[in-house]
Amino acid sequence: MILTNANLVELTQRRRRSAQARVLTALGVPFRQRPDGSIVVFESDLHAPPKERSAPPALRLR
Repeated sequence: MILTNANLVELTQRRRRSAQARVLTALGVPFRQRPDGSIVVFESDLHAPPKERSAPPALRLR
């Protein structure tokens, strides 16, 4: 399950995507960014112990 934008705002207390990303990073919550810049957080990652959380995808540079 993916968190909704309202859930992200409630979790981070921020509305801007860049600010949400900073807060999620500070909290150690893994997230991904879509091509349009929106943030995706899987609900299972919030409840999983840190060792069982999914790793963010590797950055591919060409």
